[in-house]
Amino acid sequence: MKRTRSHQVSFRLNDKEYALLRRKLAASGKSLTEFFIETISKGKVIVISDYVPLLSELKRQGVNLNQLARRANQFSPLSEHEIINTFQQCQNTYRRLYELSEQLGA
Repeated sequence: MKRTRSHQVSFRLNDKEYALLRRKLAASGKSLTEFFIETISKGKVIVISDYVPLLSELKRQGVNLNQLARRANQFSPLSEHEIINTFQQCQNTYRRLYELSEQLGA
């Protein structure tokens, strides 16, 4: 039984995106329609907005690390507590990033 397709979809690609599409399409051996139907049916889409809170936290940690590095390079005394606290915050952030990526199946 042949499916009827009543909706047409079109979009634009730049040269790099188009070359990538052509390579993947050629490697798949499928028609453009088959390729896209399989991609949207079986492909995995990662929604970047799910990562926004974690990316914000990573940025904050980067700022903390930069501040520590600047103080260390200026020979300002750093307390052991400051170093350990920043390191623990980074570890917690990376752990949360790993857990989130596991939940999202990334």
